[in-house]
Amino acid sequence: MSEIEEIVHIVPLGHEFDRVVRPFDKLKANRVYLLTILKEVDIPYVTEEMAKKQRYFVKLVKDVLEKRGIEVLLEHTNIFDMLDVLKKVSKIIRMEKEKNNIVYVNMSGAGRLTSVAATLAAMAHGAKVYYVIADRYSKTEEEEMRHGLSICEKLRIIYLVNFQIILPDETSLKLLAKLCTKEKGMKTNEIIQFLKEIGNEEFNETKYKAKQEKRDERSIKQALLTKLNKKILEKLEHSGYVTREKVGRYNTIKITEAGRYIAHISGLLDYT
Repeated sequence: MSEIEEIVHIVPLGHEFDRVVRPFDKLKANRVYLLTILKEVDIPYVTEEMAKKQRYFVKLVKDVLEKRGIEVLLEHTNIFDMLDVLKKVSKIIRMEKEKNNIVYVNMSGAGRLTSVAATLAAMAHGAKVYYVIADRYSKTEEEEMRHGLSICEKLRIIYLVNFQIILPDETSLKLLAKLCTKEKGMKTNEIIQFLKEIGNEEFNETKYKAKQEKRDERSIKQALLTKLNKKILEKLEHSGYVTREKVGRYNTIKITEAGRYIAHISGLLDYT
């Protein structure tokens, strides 16, 4: 944890300036994360002209904020991909909250889909979400280059009320994040091994044996499978986050599309 509490803002950035910079006329910030397309990659819908304009706004916003003494960190994000936005925003919130910092999310600096993803991630992790109201929209190229797509003549900020988004427990989130990387799913014995590897002592077969001296190895494995089903898999299946397929004697657990969203919003998926 940080000794001194810091204020952090996360801003998915499209072709905007006023909606991103004007809030700091009133709000304090030690650090701002700008999430935007930075790398030269093949992303659908992004033309060279759009990419060039995006680089312009990234530089414009970054330069102004740094002149105000705010640290600016750039994070390459496909802001047209809801899962990527969920993953990046959630990961940063978790990281900053572990340092005991206050986290804000500006959900008005990019498009609608990006706004939805940023808001969901913020609410899932208890960050403060705000929306900057535009007074009008740019009509000329000159106005757009100065203000972005939106013009904020009077600074008006709406803070969204956080609705509680109930996520699965931490162990289940870690399992969903793992399943997200396993296209063919995982067998139940592989899941038990994974849970042991991440330090969940309930599924440590050696320690379980020590407590159940009178039980043979087969019955211990069955007991662990029963525990896995009751404590984790049945709940995830009931929520629609996983499915199980019976192949011979074994169950294969696969993540669903809904489970994939939860894995991305968990903040536990690594990214580069």
